[in-house]
Amino acid sequence: MEKPKIAIVSLTSCEGCQFALLDLGERFLEVAKLVEMVDFRLLEDEEDDGRVLDIAFVEGNPMTRANKETLLKLRRRSKLLVTIGNCAAMGGIPEIKNYREKKTAIKHVYKYIQGIENEDIQEVDNFVKVDFSLPGCPINGEEFLNYLPLLLAGQIPTIPDNPVCIECKKKGNTCLLLEKKPCFGPMILGGCDAVCPTARMGCQGCRGLRPKGNVKAMRATLKQMMTDEEFENTTEIFGLRDDIEEREAGGV
Repeated sequence: MEKPKIAIVSLTSCEGCQFALLDLGERFLEVAKLVEMVDFRLLEDEEDDGRVLDIAFVEGNPMTRANKETLLKLRRRSKLLVTIGNCAAMGGIPEIKNYREKKTAIKHVYKYIQGIENEDIQEVDNFVKVDFSLPGCPINGEEFLNYLPLLLAGQIPTIPDNPVCIECKKKGNTCLLLEKKPCFGPMILGGCDAVCPTARMGCQGCRGLRPKGNVKAMRATLKQMMTDEEFENTTEIFGLRDDIEEREAGGV
């Protein structure tokens, strides 16, 4: 039988989500044997020949004209397009620039800014249809392995609407909120194995809001632990602020 054809493509990114796949070691290589890897530059350097793809996995932000052209071409030739990671799905850390004066922000990176593209950061779904998103910064490699068979069968998975708190309880973690330490866990979609709270660092929402996450209740709880400004600043880290503003506009 002909193997499914997939591509794992970087836009502007740190490629951390792709390294999360390589961190799976032999298990990822075994999966790679079941498909035809048309493009994955961390694993091979053959030229992509532009053939039709069963699945295109996209990491990173479409920041430049070249990124956007790559994305549009990828969408046209792919049966399914899946974003992997916080940057592609939510704007990620680069989206912090949207909440600052753009010219000032870019001067922290480039000494001379003439000719440098400096547009607002936008998620992939602002440019093309996205069939499924694997959230996180970086993604959870185990989650990728769990959902890949469904995607290869042409099915769109549903990530359970469970908060990060469920995973904290499974790991026996003491709740940070009970210790009066800020944590977004109750309103954030689980699936990360509670890696940040396990390290005693509050969840900052890299996996995005749960469908039923109650932002209003979360704000009320956190008022005892952080100022409104600190809350806003934290929601900007992984591009959560826009989603929260939209949710709050709906009264939730």
